[in-house]
Amino acid sequence: MENLLIYFLKANGLIILFYLMYVVFLRKETFFVSNRWYMIIGMILSLVLPLITFTKTIWVDPIPIQESFEEITPIITTSDATPIQENLIDWSLVATTTYIVISILLVMRITFELVSFFNRIRKHNKKKESEYTLIYSNTTENPFSFFNYVVINPSLFSEIEIQHILTHESIHVKQKHSVDVLLGKLFCALFWVNPIVWLYRKAMLQNLEFIADNATFQQIENKYEYQKTLLKVVTHQHNLSITNQFYQSLIKKRIVMLHTNQSHKRNAWKYATILPLLTGFFFMFQIETVAQVKEVVTNEITKSEEKVSVIITPKMSNENLKQIEKIFSDSDLTLKISNLKRDKNDALTAIKIVFKTKSGEIKEYKIDRTIPIETIELYKSSNRDNEDYFGFKKLSETPTYEFTEADTEEIAIVGKAQESNDKNFWTVDNMVKNGKKVKMIVNGKLQSENEKIKIPLDEELDNLKELDDKELKSKYKIDKMEDEVYYELTTKKTLKIKQVSKTFDSNGDIRNESTNSSWGISYQVGNPSTEKLIEDTNNPKVDISKTLIIYNGIEFKYSELNNIDPKNIEKIVTKSPNDDLIKLYGEKAKNGVIIIESNDYKKNSSDLKTFEFKTSKPKPKTIEIKNGDVVVIFDGDKIKFPGYPTQYLNQLKLEFQGKILEDNIDFFKNYELQKIKDIKIIEEESSPKEKKIIKKIIIETK
Repeated sequence: MENLLIYFLKANGLIILFYLMYVVFLRKETFFVSNRWYMIIGMILSLVLPLITFTKTIWVDPIPIQESFEEITPIITTSDATPIQENLIDWSLVATTTYIVISILLVMRITFELVSFFNRIRKHNKKKESEYTLIYSNTTENPFSFFNYVVINPSLFSEIEIQHILTHESIHVKQKHSVDVLLGKLFCALFWVNPIVWLYRKAMLQNLEFIADNATFQQIENKYEYQKTLLKVVTHQHNLSITNQFYQSLIKKRIVMLHTNQSHKRNAWKYATILPLLTGFFFMFQIETVAQVKEVVTNEITKSEEKVSVIITPKMSNENLKQIEKIFSDSDLTLKISNLKRDKNDALTAIKIVFKTKSGEIKEYKIDRTIPIETIELYKSSNRDNEDYFGFKKLSETPTYEFTEADTEEIAIVGKAQESNDKNFWTVDNMVKNGKKVKMIVNGKLQSENEKIKIPLDEELDNLKELDDKELKSKYKIDKMEDEVYYELTTKKTLKIKQVSKTFDSNGDIRNESTNSSWGISYQVGNPSTEKLIEDTNNPKVDISKTLIIYNGIEFKYSELNNIDPKNIEKIVTKSPNDDLIKLYGEKAKNGVIIIESNDYKKNSSDLKTFEFKTSKPKPKTIEIKNGDVVVIFDGDKIKFPGYPTQYLNQLKLEFQGKILEDNIDFFKNYELQKIKDIKIIEEESSPKEKKIIKKIIIETK
């Protein structure tokens, strides 16, 4: 609403500016056509210029870092009572509504006049002239024109007077003066409260008559008779305000302007007088000054024997954030900054910051909102004995994070470690929504006021959602009161799993080489699945549904994965597709291999069936083609043409008897090769000359 009011004031101010410059410098000049375009451009610029803004950035030094460190606690207890506000009348809304209603009525009036005009001319006979359509009307007193129509009452004027009038009105028609008239009417409807707008429109209409009078005066011979014609129509009544009327109220001015000497061309400089004023308008109102904190990381980071601290601002770049991750990560502590989102001005609106120690202690700060984040300070101390040697602090502190109906993404959920001897759990409490305290159901259990549900530190927030009446009743048998708010929170935990890198011996058996790395597998508490377990450890990424899966040495189908108990899985190894895998496992490994072993696989491996790998390679086959070259097929899946690099069969398009084959390997394995007469090669057009690429091969039989 405030922005609309500012735009309204700027647009009206520009209209006043253009009108005053016209009155002071241009009104008495005879540059009638130029004046017309000056006034049209003035209206257009009054609408457009307030929408154009420029931003000026002023760089300032970063906010000094405070010496004391306090861990951020986004959720603070507030009173359950919601302050009652009196329902007062919003006078600004009343005024805006009234203004808009009046504008709509004025636009409707213009529409009514248009309909009235076309209804009037529809009842009369029309005569098509070369430049306009002439309508004779015995009910019309004052001659007028509207776009291509000219209306006149021939019984009121002599033949010479009619000729003068038609010459005058034809100027209006040819120069499309009706556009100016309608534009002025619409402008008055939009800015009716500004009296200068009405004067601006009056000056426009007067200038249009000056244009038509001046052009008519140059075409006719009897100037005196034309002036008598102007005076004759003074006594006639006005017609529709949307038309160009032969009569206007200031007849004396029109006659005076007919006898005014033409302005000298050197007076055209007066049009430039508006430019300094428009420039001043831009500098005063259309340039926004924005203070920007300098993003020099080296200046924002303070190091000493005791502590390292850094300030994260909404405008900090992704490159600087990566540098901060490296600075804060050491042998005992790791920092991960993720989930970054930015608005159209490149300011951060969402961020997730996670500190994690080697012992498993985790501190997390997460915010996702529609406005830029507050300035955040990260810190760590060299004193590892201090319980609070690392953490977060907001430099622009706010007392409470609340749920709001319009902007729920501003919610921040951060767990708080409980003060106890073991300190191995955290809780979520004191959450409010619209002034109402939220009742939490954590992992299926309702949390009471006095007893908080303990969540182990190795579990993190997984899902949070509000429960409606039906869902609350069906899932937890709780009847929700009118003023109660229930939220369901579930967590997920991290498992430690050893990764064993593998190599393969000549028989295709797996051989352990090292156990020097580990990674975490996340799953939902309650009922994790093997498929989800594999997805979380899928690195490098492969399509699980298409890969070759081997469980305890036996080939497994993708549909059978969830028959494996995830609690019994010890190792998962993912192999991306490569030539060695395809040689070892055959074409089944073209999309990669996933190897799974259970906890007791090594103990009972002698009792289990092992996966049979194909180690024997088929003998090469040769085909002599029409030009005398010999094509060699070897390893069952490769083909070699003289002068071309070796190709995998299933990577080529193979056309046989007008159809593209689906399994090229199966074709060469089972087809009698002596029946092949010729093999034509279609090369890739874009391939370089020094490295020819085969696009397709066509097989011809004898």
